[in-house]
Amino acid sequence: MTPDTPPPPPPAPAAALVQDSRVRMNTIGFLPAAPKQATVAAPCGDFRVVRVSDGKVVFTSSAGKPMHTPATDTDETVQIVDFSGLTEPGRYRVEIAGVGASDTFVIGDDVWNVPFEVVSRAMYLWRCGTAVETTWNGVTYRQEPCHTEDAWLDHVGGGHQQRRATGGWHDAGDYNKYVVNAGVSVGMMLKAWEHFGTALEKISAGIPESNDGVPDILNEIRWEAEWLLTMQMEDGRVYHKVSSLDFRYWGPPAKDHDPRYFSPWGTAATADFTAMLAGTARAWRPYDAAFADRCLAAARKSWALLLKTPGQVKPDLSAFKTGGYQADDGSHRLWAAAELWETTGDAACLAYFEKHASSFAVAFMGPGWGTVQDLGFATYLRASRSGERNPKVVAKIAADWLGVADKAVQACRESGYARPYGTDKTSWWWGCNGAVASQTLILHVADLLKPDPAYGETAQQSLAFLFGRNFNARSYVTGLGARPPIHPHDRRGEPAWPGYLVGGGWPDGRSWEDKLANYRVNEIAINWNTALIYALAGFVHPTQK
Repeated sequence: MTPDTPPPPPPAPAAALVQDSRVRMNTIGFLPAAPKQATVAAPCGDFRVVRVSDGKVVFTSSAGKPMHTPATDTDETVQIVDFSGLTEPGRYRVEIAGVGASDTFVIGDDVWNVPFEVVSRAMYLWRCGTAVETTWNGVTYRQEPCHTEDAWLDHVGGGHQQRRATGGWHDAGDYNKYVVNAGVSVGMMLKAWEHFGTALEKISAGIPESNDGVPDILNEIRWEAEWLLTMQMEDGRVYHKVSSLDFRYWGPPAKDHDPRYFSPWGTAATADFTAMLAGTARAWRPYDAAFADRCLAAARKSWALLLKTPGQVKPDLSAFKTGGYQADDGSHRLWAAAELWETTGDAACLAYFEKHASSFAVAFMGPGWGTVQDLGFATYLRASRSGERNPKVVAKIAADWLGVADKAVQACRESGYARPYGTDKTSWWWGCNGAVASQTLILHVADLLKPDPAYGETAQQSLAFLFGRNFNARSYVTGLGARPPIHPHDRRGEPAWPGYLVGGGWPDGRSWEDKLANYRVNEIAINWNTALIYALAGFVHPTQK
């Protein structure tokens, strides 16, 4: 080419392919160093990644070998395309000749910030007893104050008298309030703060308390804690729930005039109360010492009551047809002891925990409302008072914890959708999407105990599954990602309020459906949402207010 010869024209942009639901991947995006994969439910060979802004092909490779997923999972032949080598920030799509294109996705340091903010704000939108309002994607969601007469004492021996129990969060698709499910929910939010507080400190969820000098996640925890304090009796016992007698009402919460009642107390609820209030006291101490003192005094009172009540007390819920949340109280007492010890240094609480810890195994699913020992184990393993612990107990729990985390990593590698929770018939059950999110606690703590990139990568695969890399090629979180649920089982009605994780398919990976009536797969619940808050918190990019 001579100096007078014009340069050749740039190559023409690649012809765009049409989005095809057989190309299934995370529809939110990826951190630059994250594993980046899609599952393709069609025969495929070479693929390319195209930058949306200019149509330029930025990555090419070949799909992996075909694999057949188990009949207990999705029972299909899939191939995996891997473009983890692409790290440059931008918006992209995957294109596969003869199949089609993926949804667009983003690579960037802050891809998980907006999902974290929206899912966190959903807790505010669940508030009971007050007006709430937000606008998302051009739609304004508004609720008037509701359930301002909570609640009646008829079923706890108080006659037809009222006792204040306003506030807190609605539990799920219904409007009742349950202490045991609050337990694991507040517990996961406290763990998000403890493990990732540096990144979360200045994240705004757009709640009324934003910009008050207190991190929004702590303000939201306080909203629930203030309600919990109304559930404690003078002697330390804690009522199990505030509830209508059945699930009859459907409509806006402000128009729900069914009377609501306290249910009898139980030791599981009392233990969860102890753990929540002790942890909240610790988290709030730097921001409001008086509130922290109030929480800690309440926790101590309930713990003293539990020590005087060594046997299980399950509440009589025969008058109610609403959620039971009946749980054996052993793991709940264990968690309570761990939180009180970490907050106060009480040697008797540490002794209780170490005496009873061997009675419980690290749960593969992470914390659930009925099994909260992993919250206690996590507090113990990462305690600021580490020098007070029995080294043999520490070593045993840590080894068990790492073994469970390694099992999750292996399950992720064997799954056609990189689902760390597995693919056998025990991996699909009511609310299993919540377990996929909750399991990230196991992975993140494992990474702190024994740093290994595989743990963080597996936790990111959990998010990828929940946001689109699944049989349905859809996000499972309302208002976020591609084709999110629009008919969740939620008594507030439609359009779907944003930021809620639906329960997910069972008895297998093909069985989810986006139908309002199908509460078995499409309900929402605080314990699933707070597990997702924790899962997202691990990858939030710090911001400046």
